Amino acid sequence: MSQIAAEEVEGRLNALRAVTTLLLAEIARTSGNTERLFERIEDELQFQNHQEDPGALPSRAFAIEAAMTCELRMVVDDARALLEQLKAEAR
Repeated sequence: MSQIAAEEVEGRLNALRAVTTLLLAEIARTSGNTERLFERIEDELQFQNHQEDPGALPSRAFAIEAAMTCELRMVVDDARALLEQLKAEAR
C-alpha cells in the first residue's frame, strides 16, 4: 500500500467536508423539517462510551471518536451558515 502525504489527505478531507456541507444545506433547504435533520446529526455528536468520565483513559478509539465528533460539528455549523446564506439570497 502506498503512503499518502498528509497534505493530500487534508485536501481530500477538505473536499469531502465542502461537498457534505453543500449537500446538507441543500437537503435542509428543501426539507419540510430542517431542524429535525440537524437534530438527527447532532444526536451523533453525543459521545457515549458508558464510562463515568469519558476519555479519562486516553485511547486511540477515543481520539478517533473525538475527531469524528469535531468534524460532524464543523459540518453541521457550516451547513447551517450556508443554509442561512441561501435563504438570504432567495429573499
